[in-house]
Amino acid sequence: FAEECVENAWPPKPDRLIKTYVVNLDEPATQRWNSIVSLHIPEIKDLIDSLKLFLLEISPEFKFLIDIIDTELPGIADTLPAPYGDEIKGISQASGIPLVIAQDQNGKVYHGRNLDFGFPLSWRNITWPLAEKLRTVTIQVNFTQNGKLLFETTTFVGYVGVLTGVKPNVFSVSMNERYGFQGGYVGLIEWIFNINRAQSFNTLAVRDVLTKSSSYSDAVEYLSKTVILAPCYYILGGPESGQGIIITRSRKISDYFEMLGKDNLWFIIETNYDNWKPQPSGDDRLTPAIRCMKKYGLQNVTFASLFNVFSSRPVLNKSTVYTALIELSTGRLESYLQFCIDS
Repeated sequence: FAEECVENAWPPKPDRLIKTYVVNLDEPATQRWNSIVSLHIPEIKDLIDSLKLFLLEISPEFKFLIDIIDTELPGIADTLPAPYGDEIKGISQASGIPLVIAQDQNGKVYHGRNLDFGFPLSWRNITWPLAEKLRTVTIQVNFTQNGKLLFETTTFVGYVGVLTGVKPNVFSVSMNERYGFQGGYVGLIEWIFNINRAQSFNTLAVRDVLTKSSSYSDAVEYLSKTVILAPCYYILGGPESGQGIIITRSRKISDYFEMLGKDNLWFIIETNYDNWKPQPSGDDRLTPAIRCMKKYGLQNVTFASLFNVFSSRPVLNKSTVYTALIELSTGRLESYLQFCIDS
């Protein structure tokens, strides 16, 4: 696709707004997802079948992992810290299935992201089949405790980790996969075969921090130091002016920090590659995103301008599932399904 900076994507059509559900953390872990999962059983089964095919297309050697998960899910779930193992077992029983930071001129911080999921080997019929399947199970979830909202997420039905979330007026957080860096599958294999379980699943660490951390600084410290299964990027924003950071993680340590305000810019952007290095020519979404942000300028940081940036190709692409927008000062989270239409 040719680069563009669209100006008319906002507001999106009402049917693209992602539906919100409630998960009550006061309910037993094995039951709290049941009412949501029961509404989406065919879609979940379809997604899992597609995911298996996707993994086998990458490498037939992944069949051994698929077989382990198919046959050993209850045992694997028992190894996870509470409440995640019980939640997964409850979801499995209910379904019958094994299972950008920016600030405006007044210092108000916004957090936005496109969730992309695809791989060149999965290109069929000029679209990404997994992205299509994921759209059918994409939801927003408000997690409540003691009758009060604890945090909000944009997630997938049956997925207990968190890729995108906000604790209103405290911090926002999202996680991106870190491409081209060793270690992506090593941690998972170590966990399954009980070689090393003194580490956290990346997205469970995000949910932990949303559940337990009471400040932006606490969240940054936790996600900077926790040993995790795979390299990734954690992107966080806070409600105060200047609170924004990209944490570039390897499994055991943080490799690099980028703070909001670096180079006198009012935004920081992360895709799936180290953003201080040259981007791959076939997948450079960073440079076009920077150009569009600069085009809109500091005085125009709003949901509308951010959505337009995320709707501009190639930031928007065939693998884009949704766009999430967060206003930190209010905790406002809005998520919309995205489609990259040929034109």
